[in-house]
Amino acid sequence: MSKSDLRREFGNRAVDALLARISSGSSPEIDPKLSAQHFDLQPGTAAAFLDAASVAGLVERRDVQVCPACREDLGALDPDTVLCPLCQEAFSDHGGTVTKVIYRVGGHPPRVIPWVIVIHGFNTQGEWQQDLSWRLGNKLKYSAPVLIYKYGLIRFSVLVRWRHRQLARQLGEAIRAAVAHAKANRIPEPPDVILHSFGSQLFVQLLAMPEFDDLSFGRVIAAGTVIRPDYHWSERISQGRLEGVLCHCGGKDWAVPFAQYFIPGAGPGACWGFSDVAAINVMDAGYEHGGCFELKELEANLGPGGLWDRFLRRHFSALNGDPKRFQPKVWRPMWAPVRGLVRATGVLLMAGLAAVALTLASWAWLAVVERFV
Repeated sequence: MSKSDLRREFGNRAVDALLARISSGSSPEIDPKLSAQHFDLQPGTAAAFLDAASVAGLVERRDVQVCPACREDLGALDPDTVLCPLCQEAFSDHGGTVTKVIYRVGGHPPRVIPWVIVIHGFNTQGEWQQDLSWRLGNKLKYSAPVLIYKYGLIRFSVLVRWRHRQLARQLGEAIRAAVAHAKANRIPEPPDVILHSFGSQLFVQLLAMPEFDDLSFGRVIAAGTVIRPDYHWSERISQGRLEGVLCHCGGKDWAVPFAQYFIPGAGPGACWGFSDVAAINVMDAGYEHGGCFELKELEANLGPGGLWDRFLRRHFSALNGDPKRFQPKVWRPMWAPVRGLVRATGVLLMAGLAAVALTLASWAWLAVVERFV
């Protein structure tokens, strides 16, 4: 069952109230009778609503044993116990233990986002980052500092590895300076990271550079990514370099399948997902390359109970049961000689275009000079 199904069956008010409760970080236990009015439902319907919400993965349903005398939760009780450890009353004197259904907002407290770094793609100035920064600071219930890292508008240099390393080194130096500044301002936690397109490739280049082994990160969202689907996230997590990764895929992202032919070391992560079991993959069938950064989608993803909100603020189990979550098949890159041939052809074509442009510019300049000589 999805949130849309919950809305159709129980109404928008009930679902919005539950999402607000989850986002608030208040007491994790939800009593159907006490919360019925808050959900604008009858007590019996409220219990059915919470049962359905547990199927959707929004809350956790537990059957617990309660003392019939003091009505306290007995926890993991030895089955041979005959007296309540709290009130010392014999269970048999009161008809035996009672089974009670409780609902909890996960088993982990909400996580606070310390600060965030966002990195854009290669053929853009990253205009969406301003909207993202605004949503992080205002849509959620707290304000998180955001570093908007811009490496400029690049095109041809994505074809060559040395330029990747140069840009990744610049990124690492900027992050190291930002980390020092954050610590000086009493923010010792590592930043979460939101990546788009070629920015994601620079990030994994950075992780591979020994000179930046001192940098670690929190949770990573890769959207429109060109990282290879077989990237070893588990290794980076075990090294303590990052906490977890979410790959937000787009079913209509037609750009990234060609990345492996033109960008060295790249792959179609944004439409394939990551095969590493440590990665969380979610597919939005209608998303194009930058679909998740449209204003409406940012509001939905960062709003209470939204995909990014759950990933950044909750335990990873909060995404269990999400209808859009999937585990991709094994991916294998195109044969290396084919990729090399396509890339070489692209480089030669661009070099030829540059030569033609330079020649035309030279002719135009000579024509101007001859006219005035």
